[in-house]
Amino acid sequence: MDRIDAMRLFLRVADAGSFSRAAADLSIGQPTVSRRIQDLEHQIGAELFHRTTRALSLTEAGQKFYGRAQDILAEFDDAEAEARGLDQEPVGMLRVSAPHSLSQIVITPTIAPFLDKHPHIRMDLMTDDTYTDLVTEGVDVAFRLGELTDSALMAKRLLVAYRGIWASPKYIEQYGAPNCPESLKDHNGLVFRQSLQGQQWTLKHVETGEEHRIMMDGRFRGSSGDTLLQGAVDGLGVFIGPDWLVCPHVKSGALVRIMPEWRGADLPLSVVWTGGKLRGKARLFVEHVQEALGALESVGS
Repeated sequence: MDRIDAMRLFLRVADAGSFSRAAADLSIGQPTVSRRIQDLEHQIGAELFHRTTRALSLTEAGQKFYGRAQDILAEFDDAEAEARGLDQEPVGMLRVSAPHSLSQIVITPTIAPFLDKHPHIRMDLMTDDTYTDLVTEGVDVAFRLGELTDSALMAKRLLVAYRGIWASPKYIEQYGAPNCPESLKDHNGLVFRQSLQGQQWTLKHVETGEEHRIMMDGRFRGSSGDTLLQGAVDGLGVFIGPDWLVCPHVKSGALVRIMPEWRGADLPLSVVWTGGKLRGKARLFVEHVQEALGALESVGS
């Protein structure tokens, strides 16, 4: 039994939680399954399972091996599929990383139509507002907001979105709408909780280029853009954010643009990857997301 087959058997036993259930699933005898797992443990030099009369569970070594075996088998399956499908339909696993808010509003809604179009591609989406290590996590392409700092990565800027100023009709009815940067000081600003002394908003006049810096604070803070966005929808304050983030709420009437002659600092959106040209599945998905972004850029403007 080769290592690949042994790893597949190990995963089947771990998922089943029992030698007998795994044997039944595979239509082979339980002694055969037990012996092959013992052979694998001997080859590795570590016990992979805790064996008791009542339960079967992974050891610490088994837990580590489980994750690595999943990755190795996925890579093997991808390589095999790509070899068979060379110059044909793209195949295999595509690993993508994106910030929470971008993923929720833009990335996730594009996945179903993308996979419908490319039925031999599988996707693994990681959402995290911290920067994912592309090499460690095996990420093919990552979407990142703001200015890039890692010069070791290849990058492509998809767009530069400006931040509009938004509030809910409920908030405006209760507190009125600010009409100039100075008047914002009298309003509840929705700011990130990491800013203990409030958050500075840099505003630029659309026509004249005049800039104002306003220190904003309010009754509610959050740790992510989508949290602050929900606060704005619920009437907790004034929010500054890009068109693509507020798009669904503007369309529904839950948010309206205020002070349209002013905008916040630009917010770049880029994709990064580890090296070479952006190819294959990753390139196709980035192009697919770009089309979706194009439909969101002008909302509320």
